[in-house]
Amino acid sequence: MIYYRNESKDPYYNLALEELLTKDETITDDILLLWQNDNTIVIGVNQNTIEEVNNDYVKAHNVNVVRRLSGGGAVYHDLGNLNFTFIFNKNKDNVRNYPLFTKPIITVLQKLGVNAQFSGKNDLEVAGKKISGNAQYVYKNRIMHHGTILFDVDLTILPQTLKPDLTKLQSKAIKSVQARVTNILPLLDQKITIAQFKDLIIEELKTTKGTKILDVSPELVAKAQQLAQAKYRTWQWNYGNSPAFNLENKVYLQDKGTVDVKIAVEQGIIKTIKIYGDFLGSKGTKILENQLVNQPYNYQTINQLLNESDVKAVFGSNFTKDEIVRILVK
Repeated sequence: MIYYRNESKDPYYNLALEELLTKDETITDDILLLWQNDNTIVIGVNQNTIEEVNNDYVKAHNVNVVRRLSGGGAVYHDLGNLNFTFIFNKNKDNVRNYPLFTKPIITVLQKLGVNAQFSGKNDLEVAGKKISGNAQYVYKNRIMHHGTILFDVDLTILPQTLKPDLTKLQSKAIKSVQARVTNILPLLDQKITIAQFKDLIIEELKTTKGTKILDVSPELVAKAQQLAQAKYRTWQWNYGNSPAFNLENKVYLQDKGTVDVKIAVEQGIIKTIKIYGDFLGSKGTKILENQLVNQPYNYQTINQLLNESDVKAVFGSNFTKDEIVRILVK
């Protein structure tokens, strides 16, 4: 097994590196990565990003949003979370065999006095509380298994970042289930740092797998940076691949009127939009609807397309552009 050192906290680079190592057909060794993301929501490949993310919180707190290759639910990462990735040659014994890949993590935790157990389909738990979620991705003859480890995560932030408005969206996307979670650090009799915890995992695999420690080559770093820029940092990958959904948002603004918006979005693009309401503008809604059809469904695009004068003409002089944009991008 090869352990590749990776001290990057950039989620876009980290997921790009993970993909490159999974798809590099010249590497036949088993691979281990241990890595951290700073202030990040990671979305499952089949999820509707818009539905999963509390967009107001994300914008206000500059939270990174990135889609991964594997399925499962949305998770929040900060520097109190340690991610692990195993990349193995695929065989009938390891495909979907989550306990196999999590065994080294469980062993280390049990040596620290934490009675961690594999639970359900893809979790590690201690006394019924989740400390790790896992997912897998298969590429040709390689299998990539990765998971989170809640070591010392700020659990007060987690529910604020993942707060989908299920009353507004009708979607085919997988919905995240916020299970009861806990951190590992409070469970330890002898406190250690997350860096020391990472070293214990490496030592365990050096003993059991003869793991070699290597630096990521400059060439691979450059490729990962290029892939991060071309794919993982893009709106198309992180939002545009969301399953098609229909959005309806009906808002009453005191002394102004009701705005009822219905939007059909496919692959992150507005396909149809109709605006109803009892507002008293001088123009019909068609002027705005035509501007928005076939445009990406995100705050930045809609904010740029609309102007104050058109908003007042359509909705009335007492409406502001900012109010309408917020209703459109809920």
